Amino acid sequence: MTPADRPAPRPGGRSSESYAWPLVAVSAVILPQVLVPARNRVGPPLLVPLVEGVAVLVLLLIALRPGPVPRAARSLALGLFGLLAAANAFAAGRLVLLVLDDGAVDGVALTAGRLLVAAGLLLLANVVTFALLYWQVDGGGPAGRAAQQPPYPDFQFPQTVPQGVAPPDWRPHFGDHLYVAFTNVVALSPTDTVPLTLRVKGLMALQSAISLSVLVVVLSRVINILPA
Repeated sequence: MTPADRPAPRPGGRSSESYAWPLVAVSAVILPQVLVPARNRVGPPLLVPLVEGVAVLVLLLIALRPGPVPRAARSLALGLFGLLAAANAFAAGRLVLLVLDDGAVDGVALTAGRLLVAAGLLLLANVVTFALLYWQVDGGGPAGRAAQQPPYPDFQFPQTVPQGVAPPDWRPHFGDHLYVAFTNVVALSPTDTVPLTLRVKGLMALQSAISLSVLVVVLSRVINILPA
């Protein structure tokens, strides 16, 4: 790999993918966190939307910058996405502890509505945050996968195994990693895409653990609150 994070595309192949959809995905996470009134939700901490805002700026600068993207830019993006994953795990743990302690936030009881909104925000952030991580980690990121000799992949997608179901130069884009992150939250396991390396197996395990804790504890509490 050269220091550039956006090498030339393979002959006859496609150029490095656009950063537009990752920007849209992060924005879709930030908006409800900012627009939903605090009285109707539980968290996330202010740090989370702030870091997400920085991530949007970094992605925007990478997308608008002409020419190759320095390796440091990808490292910064990975660091921000990792920080978001840690913040999301912390927010999930805080919510679970509040529910188990039957506590209140800012003097307001944890109603079923507040818990459902909080769980929805956490799960949405969980999907998008880990999709961004998978997208940047897998096979050296978007530029690594577009290189003439891409590194070994971290995920095995079904399009890369049989012949005739995808073009010979097919490679995963952000939408594919977003789908992996979504199915990992819903099914709590891989579906059609296989994790190959320990780092993505660890990330998928962490993502499933966050989702499982939120779903089990929060939904149990909501069912207990709702009238029979």
